[in-house]
Amino acid sequence: MHESKHIAALVEVREAIDEALKDQRGLLPRQRRLMSMLSLGTQHLIEVWLHKNGAIKPGASVKHEWFKSEGRNLRMKLTGIVTKDVGKLVGSEKVLALAREVERDRNDIVYGAPLPNDRTLKEKIDAVLELKKAVEEATGEIRWG
Repeated sequence: MHESKHIAALVEVREAIDEALKDQRGLLPRQRRLMSMLSLGTQHLIEVWLHKNGAIKPGASVKHEWFKSEGRNLRMKLTGIVTKDVGKLVGSEKVLALAREVERDRNDIVYGAPLPNDRTLKEKIDAVLELKKAVEEATGEIRWG
């Protein structure tokens, strides 16, 4: 996918975050939609990071579930879509750690029982925004709304 398509998807993610944060009912009524969008945003941020590093094969795409894996297992999953050693890319440790943080408990949040409070969703939003910042620090500014 071309980088501009990733940015368009990230604009959607940013809009979903902004709408959720402005909702007077809080984040919980949007638990599943919001977590799905945060996961989508993570996937697109990782792909932008790989594109800007010239490290992704044409037509390849990242799968959000890969980020449930740690260290070597994650790198093994990425090996099929990258052209460079991911561990040597600028910001790799921070970028991959933040992606894992967003994806941790994703399926429980999307498919499980309602959360007892907004705390976990706020933490996930913060992790996505921190991931965006880490990708920008490693590659340059990303405009997503």
